[in-house]
Amino acid sequence: MKVITWICFLLGLWLIAAGFILSSGARPVMTEEIVVGIVIACLALADTVTESAVLNWLIAVAGLWTLIAPAAITYVGMHAARTNDIIVGIVVLVLGGANALSRQATVRTAA
Repeated sequence: MKVITWICFLLGLWLIAAGFILSSGARPVMTEEIVVGIVIACLALADTVTESAVLNWLIAVAGLWTLIAPAAITYVGMHAARTNDIIVGIVVLVLGGANALSRQATVRTAA
């Protein structure tokens, strides 16, 4: 499902922008958002070419990290960045997992 992949790509780009917009005052938070945003965007872009379940599982893992990052990194005074990471993390985790499962199911039926 290319639509899901493109949504994940856009959310990765959003995380990169959010690093500059929402968390420019805290370097660890800013770095985490930019790096994970790049990872999600690159994996999603690669998935548009190869359509691999493995890439979608990696996108889901990156979404999981985005979801738990506020607990692992100090987001003191960064309420907007924390909320953004939680929401984007949930969406990327669910979409990446759903896309991976649909790709695995497609492979099983074709074989």
